[in-house]
Amino acid sequence: MIMRFLIVLAALAAPVAADVLLLEDGRIIEGPKMEQLEGYVEISFEAGKVQVKDSLVNTLIVEGQPDFVPETDEEKAQFEKGLVPYQGKWIKASKRSKLIEAQVADKLEAIEEAKAHSQWGNRYQKDTKNFAWQYTLPQHIAEGLQNRLEAYYKTFAKEWRIKRDKRKAKLTINFFGDAKEYSRTSGAPGGALAYFMFLGDYDLCVYYDRLDPVGTEMVLFHEASHYMQKLINESFKMPHWPGEGLAEYYGGASWDAKKKKLAVGLIQEGRLTEVQSDIAVDKYMSLVDVVTKDEYTDYTWGWTLVHFFMHTPKYTKGFKKFVTGLANAKGVKRSSGAFNLKFVSGEETLRYLKESLKIGDSDELKKVEDEWYAYIKEELNFTSASGLEKAANSARGSGKPIRAKRLYKEAFAAGEVSALGHHNYARMIRNSDKASAKSHWRKAIDADPLVGTFYFELGRLELAGGDEEEGKRLQALARELDPEVDSFSVDIDLSSE
Repeated sequence: MIMRFLIVLAALAAPVAADVLLLEDGRIIEGPKMEQLEGYVEISFEAGKVQVKDSLVNTLIVEGQPDFVPETDEEKAQFEKGLVPYQGKWIKASKRSKLIEAQVADKLEAIEEAKAHSQWGNRYQKDTKNFAWQYTLPQHIAEGLQNRLEAYYKTFAKEWRIKRDKRKAKLTINFFGDAKEYSRTSGAPGGALAYFMFLGDYDLCVYYDRLDPVGTEMVLFHEASHYMQKLINESFKMPHWPGEGLAEYYGGASWDAKKKKLAVGLIQEGRLTEVQSDIAVDKYMSLVDVVTKDEYTDYTWGWTLVHFFMHTPKYTKGFKKFVTGLANAKGVKRSSGAFNLKFVSGEETLRYLKESLKIGDSDELKKVEDEWYAYIKEELNFTSASGLEKAANSARGSGKPIRAKRLYKEAFAAGEVSALGHHNYARMIRNSDKASAKSHWRKAIDADPLVGTFYFELGRLELAGGDEEEGKRLQALARELDPEVDSFSVDIDLSSE
């Protein structure tokens, strides 16, 4: 029998007061009776039982669980000698009990500390080398993000030769534990997943999306890029492109925790899928339009243009000169704008890009544009279920429901989709295809069974014309998981648009 010491079993002289479950993403569940079964932890709420896969679990502490019950002949033989398994070895039962007791005490202390700092009024505060952090995240999650952002700063600073003015306060990173806390406390504009305040003492607000930790990291990197771009010249406002294109470029990063290295400029699959969808219907953005117009496409087509320049050796040096020169070079026409910041027009941005890349007449510009299109088709060609899902989420958020539904369907066909993807799709089709919406909410629950909103919305559908008793039970279970679920479950219907 292989003992999983991801799970801590407590049958101690001083047993815990109640069963406690700590998830890998930092959530804490305590109170209901819990049991470790094959491959999952079963939690018994008043309104029903919930099964949590072992892959989601960090620590389980249960009251009155037997230390060890031998099953095989080998285990029985060892047990007769007074030995029990512990982390792959057989040791004396008394020693194992002491080790487990110490382990449980450490875990309980960490859990209690996380709970104590879960409210913004009692948030953690910590300075790293280049940032001042305030957060309500569990420490192990915060430390990972702090390491990533410091590596990101180092990479960007080396690439663009920037330095933080150490006479000024560090950028404050306000990291909220969830969307509710963020929306109530941060003062962020409606609909913003994060925001960077570029005036006065710089300030960045973001929240941890437990359903999309990779997306959370990408948003953090994107907004931090705007801060680092400011360090090129703090009195200058970077044009929408290349500002957003660069932010997306550096948002596509991957952290190797073992090597402590950050790889940047990776494929932004969601953005790429949006561009590929445009190309499929022969809807190309011109290079001139990307450079001169401030539009949403700066996040998609604009990102591909930045990627093209950064990964095409004959243009890379000139592109870097262009970006820094917009803010600092002589001969660039700048005007004064809001907040006494300097800016350049779209036309001047294009003129200086051509100068920096040594592009002459319109024929040469067209050749560069054709190279860019070829680069998108030949080099940016990896799209997974995850990328399709990200593109669907973007399309849905930008008011393109027909495209979003198509992309969600393609994501489902391509492979595994997150709980959030199933949830978002179900919300879009809840009025037009109730049976399918129910199916997708059940899949969301299977992927993450401790999100009250999923049960609440599934229960809403049952109450609207299905099994009324089951609908009531599901919504009662949702309220046990999240007492505020009624306030934060939004009834959105895009099916008719």
